[in-house]
Amino acid sequence: MPRAVAVAAKASQHNLMDTAFIIGNGESRLMYPISELKGQGTIYGCNAIYRHYPDLCDHIVASDPIMYQELVDAKKSNKFSLHTDVIGPERLPTWNYVLPEDREDDHPRDQNFYRFWIGGDYKTGKIKRRDFSENKGSGCSAVLHAAESGHRNILLIGFDIIGARQWELDTTTISREQNNVYKNTKNYPNRRSMKAYYWLSSNESINHTSCRWQSDAGQPSN
Repeated sequence: MPRAVAVAAKASQHNLMDTAFIIGNGESRLMYPISELKGQGTIYGCNAIYRHYPDLCDHIVASDPIMYQELVDAKKSNKFSLHTDVIGPERLPTWNYVLPEDREDDHPRDQNFYRFWIGGDYKTGKIKRRDFSENKGSGCSAVLHAAESGHRNILLIGFDIIGARQWELDTTTISREQNNVYKNTKNYPNRRSMKAYYWLSSNESINHTSCRWQSDAGQPSN
């Protein structure tokens, strides 16, 4: 059994009600026999995970309305377990980590950006500004849902936070290649310039004291 799954299973033995596994769709997920997590705690999946694991998840989260509709249709067609709870846009957690006294430029020590990202196409003059406290993807929302549900041991698998094939590049170059098990399939259009830091900042924003985060290596991240 790979170390990540072994550590996860060991952690879950302490209290199944306290433990949640959040399964992302990063390509590293293919390394792990995640079906062995069944019965070890509450399992959250994201988006199209049902295509490979129709009976694995207790909850599947989809923040995109089109992906959510695919899940609704698939469940009606018995393509995955009727016992799986599908969490769509209308049920996503609304928790916002911004406090009234926070300034927009506040950020944790040693973190260059936190709440806001600003960028764009300087050739066209289009500038985008993204507030990570308001924009949460499926994986981040699944983590937050688990935290708000009272799970204190939350373990993430398949949250790669880097572009595909990063190991082939030097340390100064960031991969923009889409990193997803389901890329170029239905409701997963090709993304020529993936920005993985969106996931990183979104998940950093909800790393709060009610959770004990644990990485694939089995070490708490805080």
